[in-house]
Amino acid sequence: MPDSHLPQPHFDRCAYLLLVDDEDRLMLCGTCCSGWTVPRVLLDPEADFRDAATQFLADKFQIHNPKYGTVYGVRKTQDSECWEHEHPTVAHVLLVRIDSEESDSIQRTSTKHARWGISELKDRHREISPEGVALLVSGYVEGWIPDGMISLH
Repeated sequence: MPDSHLPQPHFDRCAYLLLVDDEDRLMLCGTCCSGWTVPRVLLDPEADFRDAATQFLADKFQIHNPKYGTVYGVRKTQDSECWEHEHPTVAHVLLVRIDSEESDSIQRTSTKHARWGISELKDRHREISPEGVALLVSGYVEGWIPDGMISLH
């Protein structure tokens, strides 16, 4: 009897980019979903998360040498969350430090962009998607989240 082969599960893959400027403000976009979100990059199945994020930042915001933070989040949707899609999503949430000039440039690109400081993020965290972004940014900026991967489940 031949061995049966079960295909590997298919995952959608994306990276959320938390652009934090010199004044510790998070760049947000209010153009979709009737709320605030952070930039998102969809990845090909074999793409590296940071490589895809770096290319996106260069193409979209002219940020050519991004400075990634030492903390990043990883989230995989549970089967119960996949009612809208046929397969789970794996997402990396990458912190990117940007300088004031880059932040100002992004802000000028659209009236739909905003920069929120830590206190505003804490007060309005329920308005931001994906869930947990405000907590991750505030923990990173305030220094109480350790370096490395943080699970966002």
